[in-house]
Amino acid sequence: MSEPVFLCSAEDLAEGQYRELQVNHDSEPVWLIATRHNGQPRVWFNVCPHQGRQLNFAPNRFLTDKENRLVCVHHGAVFEPAEGVCISGPCRNAELRSVEIHEADGRVMAVFNL
Repeated sequence: MSEPVFLCSAEDLAEGQYRELQVNHDSEPVWLIATRHNGQPRVWFNVCPHQGRQLNFAPNRFLTDKENRLVCVHHGAVFEPAEGVCISGPCRNAELRSVEIHEADGRVMAVFNL
């Protein structure tokens, strides 16, 4: 298991807003999607399980539907924000790969088990 990595300040994760984070792991960039859902931070790798492409259409720009669920810009897969499960689209029932996170002292930290 690796050492915790600082992702962002807790205040940077607003309820219902998606943001892109980039961290380095073993000197390689890793792209993540972060949000806060029902008060809890949620973080996933920015990789759609359908074709392995990033879900956003521009840096830090994500599509959402009327219920504020994350939508893959490439093929329209829809992911619910509680667990990152695809509820509609070409990879229905697949899940975004989550990142183990901890929030304490105003910081959101990740532990990567790559």
